Amino acid sequence: MRNRRPNRNSTPVVPAASLCAIYTRQSRTRYGQLSSCEAQRAICTEMVHEFDWNLSAESFDDSGEPSESLDRPGLQRLITAIESGQVCRVIVYSIDRLTRKLSDLHQLSSLFERYNVLVSVVTDPRFGETAAARLMTNIVAAASEFQQDITRERMADVRAALKRKGRRVAGRVPFGFTTDPTTKQSIVQSSAAVTVHQMFQFAITGKYPREIADAANAAGWKNQNGVAGRWTARQILKILSNPAYARSIRNGQGMLPGNHSAIVSNTVFEQVRSLIRNRRSRIPGRAKPAIEWPLRGILKCGQCQRLMTGRLSGYKNRYYRYYRCGSHAGGRAPCQSVSIPAFEIEEYVRLQISAECHRQGQQLAMQWVSLDEFQQTKSLKHILEEVVYHSNEGTISFTVFADAASRLIVPLNSIS
Repeated sequence: MRNRRPNRNSTPVVPAASLCAIYTRQSRTRYGQLSSCEAQRAICTEMVHEFDWNLSAESFDDSGEPSESLDRPGLQRLITAIESGQVCRVIVYSIDRLTRKLSDLHQLSSLFERYNVLVSVVTDPRFGETAAARLMTNIVAAASEFQQDITRERMADVRAALKRKGRRVAGRVPFGFTTDPTTKQSIVQSSAAVTVHQMFQFAITGKYPREIADAANAAGWKNQNGVAGRWTARQILKILSNPAYARSIRNGQGMLPGNHSAIVSNTVFEQVRSLIRNRRSRIPGRAKPAIEWPLRGILKCGQCQRLMTGRLSGYKNRYYRYYRCGSHAGGRAPCQSVSIPAFEIEEYVRLQISAECHRQGQQLAMQWVSLDEFQQTKSLKHILEEVVYHSNEGTISFTVFADAASRLIVPLNSIS
């Protein structure tokens, strides 16, 4: 049954048992001064007092959270409160505090309508009350998304222009450098530069990053945090692979000359990089093997009824398959700690299918028995309509297609 659409042409009286929630968001976190979230909350609270609404004691604030995604802590807590019936009205300063993306606005609007939650916007008191108001809301949301995209493109153009001039754009300052307070450009830090230069000299002589880290710790060299004796092989390798020390800056897959001073010569840097490259036993980056997921697309989480996804976890050259609840459908975060090893659930379902095939009929049973274990596992998605993993109860339920016999004939000819 569909939820009844709330009457937008009148302002219903909020029941005493229902609460209003104020949601605030700011893109950047500021300390030591009045934040945007605090200012938004103060203005929204005035509206609450003006209409004598009941305000929730819980704060739904997202400080330092961008609007590109709905995966924000404060917003997710608000969605949870709405779904549990604790909130009947959401109050925001402006609609772009909820989101700047038109698709996300439609998703939130559907959620609010499904749970009969009203939305009050301080800067737009007639938000959603008429067809014209709803049209204007969509126009404003589209314009906001357009402005965000244009700003992103302009920032990318500015960064590209700065890189072409050899200037530092952003990011963490490498060890051995500091930045000019005015221009934010890299400046060599003499004491740390000596350490970096010595590391490259060690690397040229053939020392491994682990050996260089041990030597640095024995000598008491301070790292970027100013702590002595805390160097690791990974930190050393990161320094030896950074082209900034040879007066270069990364530009995508290539390099551009920088306008800062070099700590080591380009010849030394290329020699060290060549040594590191020749030691590699495989291409950088973990190459994940081709993996099949027999239950992908049919395995659901018993708590939220959303599809579970297949994931890989690896250590060294070994990989482990498992299914977990990882869907963000409906604007909700995935269920916490809901996962199960892939082999365990696939093997359980495969064994249970044998008895089910006999109940379905002799034809399906004969077909199923004629397959080996690998072929049976690969055929699960052809005969299973749905598999549900109930993590709370530790049980698994499944449904077999009524025409499973005819479905199983197709893969028999293609499985080798």
